[in-house]
Amino acid sequence: MNQDKFTNVYRLPGSIQVRIAKWQATFRGTSDIVLHDALIVRNKQFQKPDFLPRGWCLTPFSEDDISITHHGKYIQTTMLTMIDKKVSYKRVYLSRVPLEQAEPALRQYKIEWMRKYNDIVNKYNKIKKKELMVHAWEEVETLYPSIPKAEFDKNLWNKLVISQFGPERKYSNPYFVKKADF
Repeated sequence: MNQDKFTNVYRLPGSIQVRIAKWQATFRGTSDIVLHDALIVRNKQFQKPDFLPRGWCLTPFSEDDISITHHGKYIQTTMLTMIDKKVSYKRVYLSRVPLEQAEPALRQYKIEWMRKYNDIVNKYNKIKKKELMVHAWEEVETLYPSIPKAEFDKNLWNKLVISQFGPERKYSNPYFVKKADF
């Protein structure tokens, strides 16, 4: 048997173990038949809807993730641009808008962005998970590691954003938020 490494599959002396986060399964023996069974069980875990393989899928944001920081003359929140997913900051200067209005407005701005962002994340994750499963089932057939190292696919992300929301020039901000009460 080849000693190549499979994703989430570990060879122990006398057994093969599948470990995914806190879930694990151990199979007695080290033969190709045992490896085949372990890969099938691993793939069933991969197919679960709540499983987002690290590196392959993105984690959606929730409203609990919103943080607005105060910096004296302005408040800000961290956001990602829709095109290329770059880190950026949305600031509201308190000289233009009082804090009582600025904070709820910034929160609403981020919630609108978050909904749009999460729509794209869900589409991206479906596509990337299908791609992962093609490689995972190939491993079951060949008993040879074929899942490549995962990286963020910027081209796929940008295609999904443009197909969902249209071209970037259609928006006045890189977050594709239309309702800005500032």
